Amino acid sequence: MARGATDYEPISKDLCQIARMRTAELPSAEELLARVAESHEDALAELYDRFAPTLLGMLMRILPDRAVAEEVLQEVFFRVASDARRLGKEHVSVGAALVLLARGLAVERLRAGRHLPARASVKAAPLLKSYFWLPRSEEIMLVDSRRSLFQKVINQLPKPQRQMLELALFDGYTETEIAQKLGQPLAKVTSGLLAGASFIRHRLAAVMRTWAANI
Repeated sequence: MARGATDYEPISKDLCQIARMRTAELPSAEELLARVAESHEDALAELYDRFAPTLLGMLMRILPDRAVAEEVLQEVFFRVASDARRLGKEHVSVGAALVLLARGLAVERLRAGRHLPARASVKAAPLLKSYFWLPRSEEIMLVDSRRSLFQKVINQLPKPQRQMLELALFDGYTETEIAQKLGQPLAKVTSGLLAGASFIRHRLAAVMRTWAANI
């Protein structure tokens, strides 16, 4: 006898509950990082298993060669192992720190392949040396639980601003290079990037407070 859609609801709810229970039993990424700082190799391996697939997907969005993306991925976790103690002291979201580090390494590798100068600058240095400004782990979890709503926000980003942000974030171009690539004044590109970032920041706040009516 064929089942209706409602016949599967109890099973689906049970599976969701089991999944939540299993997730609750797992150590947090921050707990794993603390163990990495104490030289527990199994903790580093667990961090890798947990984050490597997502990071590799992002790296392959930036880098055209999978082998190069995998090299960068290995470097990310090597650096995390070396810097675990400092990261732990700053109480950052491990996931956010990994994404930031992976993206930075990938962009530099991409620019080197294009024979472009490194993006490192005096202004950027403090952010590269400290992660205090990153969102906390509980904030990341909140946004992740509302991923579909956040995706809706991203889709509302005006196309010109989205193009500029993608050129900066995924293609690794500077503001000056974006202006040259798009044939637009530098001031317009700078304004567009700032407006796009402001749009996302405002709407992200709405997502975190579930102001769904305003999105």
